[in-house]
Amino acid sequence: MIDDRARVLLMAAIDDELTPDDRRELEALAARAPAVREEWDRLTRVRSVTQTMTWREPAVETWDRYWGNVYNRTERKVAWLLVLGGALVLSGWALWEAVPAWFSSIWEDESMPVAVRIATVTALLGGLLLVVSVVREQLTVKRADPYDKGVTR
Repeated sequence: MIDDRARVLLMAAIDDELTPDDRRELEALAARAPAVREEWDRLTRVRSVTQTMTWREPAVETWDRYWGNVYNRTERKVAWLLVLGGALVLSGWALWEAVPAWFSSIWEDESMPVAVRIATVTALLGGLLLVVSVVREQLTVKRADPYDKGVTR
């Protein structure tokens, strides 16, 4: 049976975090208890194996077969749509709640300089105009790109 102190020392030894005093304590525990020595040997083997492991890249044919499946392509797109949709809803809600409160606090605070108020309105209008411009550009390019049809990317 391995006690908690021996387990802590073993984990610290695997992570190379032992002080000289802790190393002596672990060696004494391993000399007294064969279970601690066996666990130390097992953990050392696991560490050496995991440090030499490498990621084996799938063959090109495997990727072609994977992306050729309609389900796999659809799954990834739906996942991204759900993530982006959720983020968009959360961002919209945050803006709906936070911006009016922040905006009213700027206008109601008498100590706020006029330049800060004007800069705030300017930044908000610029951001809104930028978003509208990017969306309009994307819609126009999607509609008018003659080279987009039938091209696999």
